[in-house]
Amino acid sequence: MIMNALRALATTAAGVWLGGMILIAIVAATTFSEMRQTGVEHPNAVAGQVMAKNFSRFDKLQMVCAAVLLVWQTAQLVVGRRRLGDWLRTAMILSAVGLLIYSAWVLTPRILDLQTAVASANPDAAVKAVFDEFHRTAVRVSKINLLLLAAIVLSLAWRPLRGKPAGEGLRRTQEIGGSAT
Repeated sequence: MIMNALRALATTAAGVWLGGMILIAIVAATTFSEMRQTGVEHPNAVAGQVMAKNFSRFDKLQMVCAAVLLVWQTAQLVVGRRRLGDWLRTAMILSAVGLLIYSAWVLTPRILDLQTAVASANPDAAVKAVFDEFHRTAVRVSKINLLLLAAIVLSLAWRPLRGKPAGEGLRRTQEIGGSAT
């Protein structure tokens, strides 16, 4: 019973983390496209400052979700079964958490620091190049984490019927005269 509740909490945390990443990507694209249509001087700089703040706040939510996943997966390995799928999910969770820590503790603070310099009227080309490289890295890390989280959510959501191998419920329905379609 407790493990089922923890699994539900872990699935929710993974879903929130994944959904938050998708939402923030949509918000970023919308912010930049809408800001360009305003009369604001240096719209990309303003949009960049807004999104940098959003990402620093979102990092906190991601950390909470990551902690829930780590606690659940640790409990699963300690008291539950240890099948190959459990070890693969553990590797995915550890990878996602590692990338999150790198992003939240290295990339986001550096982007926030550089954002002020590139937001000026005439940003230094060298600073802009460094900013662009950090930003490209942050986008790559986010894309990898997005894929990892999608796989984690699917692995948590997939659960065969209690005590039966996957597909057993479908075969039983067909034997009784039910239809699979």
